[in-house]
Amino acid sequence: MNVSLDEHFEKLVKQMLESGEFSSDTEVVQTGLQLLEKHPQKREVLRRDIQEGLASGVGRSFDKSVVEDIKRRGRERLAQEQGQ
Repeated sequence: MNVSLDEHFEKLVKQMLESGEFSSDTEVVQTGLQLLEKHPQKREVLRRDIQEGLASGVGRSFDKSVVEDIKRRGRERLAQEQGQ
């Protein structure tokens, strides 16, 4: 298979080879194709995570009061567990 690249991508491949990270132009192209192959999978995971977040309810601002509330609830929980 022969692939033609425009000037921009030819320069990019040359830069990748010069960096020493890749040993051949084929390796550069294969790595790019592997990333494209994984991209839809990553997008689907991100979509699922976003939906899970939206379904979890209304969020609230995260500031010092939230941190203090988390600490307070954690201390209360710990005290209950130690008291058992």
